[in-house]
Amino acid sequence: MSFLNQSNFNNKPSLLKPIAVIVVLLLFIGGLYSFFGKKDESAETAKGQEEKVEIQSSGLDQDADVDNVGDVEKVIAKWIEANPQAIINAVSNMQKKAMEKQMQDAQKNIGSKKEELFNDSNSPTYSPADADITIVEFFDYSCGYCKKVQKTVQDLLDQDKKVKIVYKEYPILGQASVEMSQVAIAVNLVDASAYKKFHDAMMKSNAHSKDDAIKIAKSVGINGEKLESTLKNDAEKIGKILQANAVLGSSIGISGTPGFVIGEELIPGAVDVATFKEKVAALRAKK
Repeated sequence: MSFLNQSNFNNKPSLLKPIAVIVVLLLFIGGLYSFFGKKDESAETAKGQEEKVEIQSSGLDQDADVDNVGDVEKVIAKWIEANPQAIINAVSNMQKKAMEKQMQDAQKNIGSKKEELFNDSNSPTYSPADADITIVEFFDYSCGYCKKVQKTVQDLLDQDKKVKIVYKEYPILGQASVEMSQVAIAVNLVDASAYKKFHDAMMKSNAHSKDDAIKIAKSVGINGEKLESTLKNDAEKIGKILQANAVLGSSIGISGTPGFVIGEELIPGAVDVATFKEKVAALRAKK
């Protein structure tokens, strides 16, 4: 079924033809109306906002008749060809707004998930005796960015002796990631005091499998027989812990690793130590 009635279209005043074409164009690019004079003023003045792109003419005869779908498609194609940066910026703007909404939703959910985030007894922790700030880290042992940020996290812990870390195994990069996280949880069940040493060793390693993780566990002093027994006998418990982490992470907007929660703020991705210190200081100031 055609969305244009050709006879009616031809009989309309010429001024309505370009208007109809513009409407079709707006629909085509997903309602990205901000580049047609309807930008949000706050977005236009926001820090880092790109300058408005000057719209270029498509080069088509403005007085030419637009009689059918083919003519409309030609106008759209020519407009896009003449204004590629407008499309790129529009998509970028959409992505930015989507990310902002995700962060807003995440913050709302974090407030209702504090117990699961900060006080879950099944989650491994690094907890100095006088810790007053807790950071929750979601990570995957197959994640290169997680490995890179590990040094940053350790630098923070070395510089600030009052920061606690809650570790959330969040294997999202395949079966090998899942199996390595299973070993990590088993390590915590066997000897919680050895977990951080195991975790740090994993992040510094090139481990890519369950066997690699077991070798690293043994190298940091975990009893191999107990570990294997725990992996077998507590498989259901381990699975439930991973499932709970997956649901929790998803509920607060974590779509990749690493992801950090400080207070009621989600910090996606790897950040530098200065950013961590700034967030920690701001949270302390609120207490």
